[in-house]
Amino acid sequence: MSQLQVALESLDSRDVLSDKTSVAERMEVFRDVLPTKERQLLVNPDTPEVMRTETTIPEINHAELSVEVLRTALAEQGALIVRGMFSTDETDALIEVIDRVFDCSNVSKEERDKLLSPYFSPPKNLVSFMPEKRTKPAIWKLMDAVAPVIDRVFNGFKVPQEERDKRVSRYFNSLKKPLPVTPEQQMKLAALRTFNGASGAIMAVEAPSVAESLLQFYDRHSIRELIAEYLGEPPCLSVKKWVLRRSQLPVNSGGWHQDGAFMGTDINSLNLWIPLTHCGGETGAPGMDVVPRRLHNIASAEGATFDWSVSDEYVQSGGLKVLPVAPVFHAGDAFFFDHLYLHRTQARDDFTRVRYAIETWFFGETTFPKDQIPVKW
Repeated sequence: MSQLQVALESLDSRDVLSDKTSVAERMEVFRDVLPTKERQLLVNPDTPEVMRTETTIPEINHAELSVEVLRTALAEQGALIVRGMFSTDETDALIEVIDRVFDCSNVSKEERDKLLSPYFSPPKNLVSFMPEKRTKPAIWKLMDAVAPVIDRVFNGFKVPQEERDKRVSRYFNSLKKPLPVTPEQQMKLAALRTFNGASGAIMAVEAPSVAESLLQFYDRHSIRELIAEYLGEPPCLSVKKWVLRRSQLPVNSGGWHQDGAFMGTDINSLNLWIPLTHCGGETGAPGMDVVPRRLHNIASAEGATFDWSVSDEYVQSGGLKVLPVAPVFHAGDAFFFDHLYLHRTQARDDFTRVRYAIETWFFGETTFPKDQIPVKW
């Protein structure tokens, strides 16, 4: 256990302020960076749909995992389950950590702002990344803003070093102080936390020591190399799509959806979903319901509750030519899929056990969804 970066003993001894600064800087790297316009997508929307006879999700043992196996499974069937990728010691330690994070996060805003804990200490600059209301189309706003922004950045370099270090500006900031935020941004962050809380989720970046430990944990398992080879470029993570999960009972199912319906389809992505408890199927703990096929586009939202979701009637009627399945996951498995895979939290009203999981979406450093707030790895 002492060798696990994610164990409680290791986290308790970490430099929380250093981790907090590191996570803040990882977000700052992408503050003014836009995805490239010339994108080579891994999933071509013009690819003809091919119906396969298999109606299950491909599975392999962790020793069989390679980028070729991963790439083939996602290209042909949309997902891959890797059995036994993480040890029982690791999953048990992660469950303890998630419990600490949830317990520590359940404090007032005043306490949260003062908190310096390895289990919950959100970076000061997090709220400044929340979106603000736009009154013009994005391209107009960009055209209106680019010239004065460049002028102001250059003007920022002209002041003496002493004055420069004191500036807190969107145009020139030494990162020693957080950027000013608006009430709207504060409300957006509060709403995001409420939305996550309803499904039993907390953003990993809100616990910077846990986030930094997870990155080390992923490196020990060669996940960065695997993801980079799959995406064809270095991966980044996401503030909004990197979450620690402890399910609420009864389950509040988010409904059938493809994450690309709200993140966009002009991205390259790979989700790593790690169940930390035995779940799915008839285990008594919620897993996932999935449609086991490769989709190249967003499915119809006709009859659905939201414009980014798909109705249960459409899925259950065979509208996608294959019926959904509810795979059984073991603690320590890894489930890989991308932004076009149709799924939902397993929807039943008789669950008796809480499910723990970690969900980490990876994107190419040049092909990311900007509104999900990319994070440098």
